[in-house]
Amino acid sequence: MTADVASDPLSYAASLLDAVGADREQVPADIALECLYAAELLELAGARTERTPLIDGDPRASVRAAMAALGLLDEAAFANPQVVDAARAARHALRRLG
Repeated sequence: MTADVASDPLSYAASLLDAVGADREQVPADIALECLYAAELLELAGARTERTPLIDGDPRASVRAAMAALGLLDEAAFANPQVVDAARAARHALRRLG
């Protein structure tokens, strides 16, 4: 079973970022590490990662979907410093993916 964006956007975002970080064919190591770091921060904020496929096999689309899921969080959850730092790491990774 994979995390569901509607019921648990934090875990969905963490799972997608973890999947991007694990993609050694399409994602350079330094960008993968940023995604894994973001997933770890979200786990520290309460997310539970589950094995999740990339969105359409696309790392960029997956990072965007993860960021969109973070946008569904309520203000209190998003204000968590670990969530904000994870969003920044994801944004940086997305920019570097091109």
